[in-house]
Amino acid sequence: MNRRRVVVASVVGAALVVAACGGGSDSSSKNPPNDPTATFATIPESNGSSTESGVTEATAEETIATTLPELAPSDDIDLPTGTPEELSTAPATTMATGPLPIPVVTLVDAGTFDAPVELFSRDGDPRHFVVEQNGRIIAAGDLSAEVMLDITDLTTANGERGLLGAAFHPAQDLAYVHYTNANGTTVVDEYVIDPVTAIFDLASRREVLTVKQPFGNHNGGELAFGPDGLLYLGLGDGGAANDPERNSLALASRLGKILRIDPRESSEEPFTIPADNPFVGVEGADPAIWALGLRNPWKFSFDAATGDLWIADVGQGDLEEINFAPALNGKGAGRGVSFGWSAFEGTAQFNDDQDPDGHTPPIVEYSHDDGNCSVSGGAVYRGDAIADLQGWFVYGDFCSGQIWGYDPTSQPGAPIIIELAQQPNLAAIAIGGEGDLFAISNIGTVSRFTAS
Repeated sequence: MNRRRVVVASVVGAALVVAACGGGSDSSSKNPPNDPTATFATIPESNGSSTESGVTEATAEETIATTLPELAPSDDIDLPTGTPEELSTAPATTMATGPLPIPVVTLVDAGTFDAPVELFSRDGDPRHFVVEQNGRIIAAGDLSAEVMLDITDLTTANGERGLLGAAFHPAQDLAYVHYTNANGTTVVDEYVIDPVTAIFDLASRREVLTVKQPFGNHNGGELAFGPDGLLYLGLGDGGAANDPERNSLALASRLGKILRIDPRESSEEPFTIPADNPFVGVEGADPAIWALGLRNPWKFSFDAATGDLWIADVGQGDLEEINFAPALNGKGAGRGVSFGWSAFEGTAQFNDDQDPDGHTPPIVEYSHDDGNCSVSGGAVYRGDAIADLQGWFVYGDFCSGQIWGYDPTSQPGAPIIIELAQQPNLAAIAIGGEGDLFAISNIGTVSRFTAS
């Protein structure tokens, strides 16, 4: 491998609490996004992490991270417009020229919760809303925490199942949740919320969408409104291992995809298909599909400043990957793009019976060396509190607990990736109220990034 410029900040952190990879079918166990058998340790006392400012240079092999060129989109995908081709070759709209300043950050305890898996925000609300896998949503501020929703009667936290994601509608007093029901089926529900308190009205529950899951793992989890005001949903390939049903590249299946819908009812359906979705009118294709070729897009996010789409897709057994899709004029990121699974795991060819042509490779990949096992993404920081972190994409790994920052202004072949902090059992990196960045540990701790 060619030598590449990588800047690494040394880390001083708390001891890791690593998931045991033994069997066990206890329904209360909770697992990393790529392992249906591993069980978590019990919730520890609150942990914080800090970094030191020492900076060194290292090879890409030492930092297990690479940046790769993009491939052209497939000529075999029958798209109604040329927009995916434009998107696949568009430059990243990073709003900065690199390299970015090197940030030094500390993690500060922001609360302890029951198996948190996600954190999301509401425009104009300084609180951060924490999704607990067992079925609750908690609104937390500096002085208080309150239960906004409790659907523990509808879902069970078991392995990769449970309440996995939530999002507020950007323009209406509505909220949406993504969970698995008693049968393991993916469900998206709508709730009316109180315009002042944001408490969910249980009586208003409306089922928007369901997707049957053939296996218990790879349910995805992310639910987010994009810059266009529409709802995006990440779904895994259906589970087990190796994409056994070959769902991810099949346009007839919603599994292994990011879907894009208007969640409001149409005249005939519980949601509306946007007319500009890439596979509307394509014979045999599900029109809700926005992007494809994903194994388990556990987390994804839109850059609040540019509209670019960043996807943390959990790998099979060797490679973890971050996928990137630039926006054009702030919108359209990822439209019709295939990210390659299961023809590829990262940049390595995987299932030989899947067409290897026409896929966009990851912008970053890393191996399972050094205790890594499952990528947990990720967000581009655009807040005001940490000036040197502005523009960095922050992501991490569940098993090692390592949190990295990637400089999107890096040149191809010379990635700038730094070690920022550590958080045991890292489930997510997410933006909360007022633009703050948080690290969420599934064993209980939610931590806020602060400048050192």
